[in-house]
Amino acid sequence: MTTLTFYQKLAGHKRLTTRAAAQLTNMSIPATSMALRRLAAADLGAPMKKGVWLIGPLSSKIGTLVTAAADPYLAYLSGWSALRLHNRIEQIPQTHFAVTLGRPRRATPGATRIALHHMKPELFGGYEYDAGVDGFVATPEKALFDLAYFSVMQRSSVSGALPETDLKGVRWKLVNQWTQRIPAPRIRKLVGTALAKMRKTHC
Repeated sequence: MTTLTFYQKLAGHKRLTTRAAAQLTNMSIPATSMALRRLAAADLGAPMKKGVWLIGPLSSKIGTLVTAAADPYLAYLSGWSALRLHNRIEQIPQTHFAVTLGRPRRATPGATRIALHHMKPELFGGYEYDAGVDGFVATPEKALFDLAYFSVMQRSSVSGALPETDLKGVRWKLVNQWTQRIPAPRIRKLVGTALAKMRKTHC
């Protein structure tokens, strides 16, 4: 089967496992895996993680890639990535920071690195659609809250420290409203302390 024919059989599917692609094309899993690698070489697909593939030309817009990486769950750019998009920091993050209702994990579509962080439904929100990235982006206030929250909840993988950051005009009342939604008093206090440190350092 040619690469084009293989691609046409998978058309309409944005994200597939190797097994699902094998079922759609009536091929063995080893042959399907090889065909998927040929798709990636032809820029008609990309591996997301072991056994999972994006199908179609790889978008250059990070919002599209985050949505695909989190599928079937919602996700939005936050943390350093959102602050960069809001021109609050100049440093370009090496790994895009995203929040999802799904499981936490890392994805690498092409040369793009994405870290998906799981958020409980009661704290998920505070984002808006951004046509420039073709995806959802946290407001500056929610991006700061998310950084503080994950620095407390995932101390080994997320730092609440910020590079040179412009926090002028940040609506701290809104940031505090998110903090008040945290049900556990101890976590709420720790997040509040982390945010106070950010404010003192950068305002």
